[in-house]
Amino acid sequence: MANRNELEIKVRSMVAFDILSKPLTSLGHKADRRRDKLAEETAALLEEETSDRVVAYTERREEEKARTMREGIEAFKEEYPSYGKILEGVIQEKRIKSNQYLVYGVADGFKLGSEDYRRVMRDLGLTPVQADAMYVHLLDISEKLGKAAENGLRSILL
Repeated sequence: MANRNELEIKVRSMVAFDILSKPLTSLGHKADRRRDKLAEETAALLEEETSDRVVAYTERREEEKARTMREGIEAFKEEYPSYGKILEGVIQEKRIKSNQYLVYGVADGFKLGSEDYRRVMRDLGLTPVQADAMYVHLLDISEKLGKAAENGLRSILL
């Protein structure tokens, strides 16, 4: 093996990370898009179907959202045309916004099987052999990152 200095090691590492991140990022974005589509489809099914093995429901959440800069400036101009200090307060004012979320998860006492993981990986474009080879390792990584808990509710903005 060639004797490499610290600069070379770091640059080579950055190149390797860049090359490896492209397909992983692409798969991640593809999975996000598929999950978002499934969330909309799942929310639509909630009125028609039920199951004892999974949890899925929608909930409305009130969330604060700051005014836009333009809204704050316009409100300030109308009410306080000559006071600059008041402008800051108007811009910082919050308003309530209501959003719809799909809350979902695996019911207590149940867990996902290997076929669930393999299916979604195949849906992302992996071959069955690739999915079989990768899913165990991806679960290990997810577990090490603290992302592998199957039970527990998740939510997604609809």
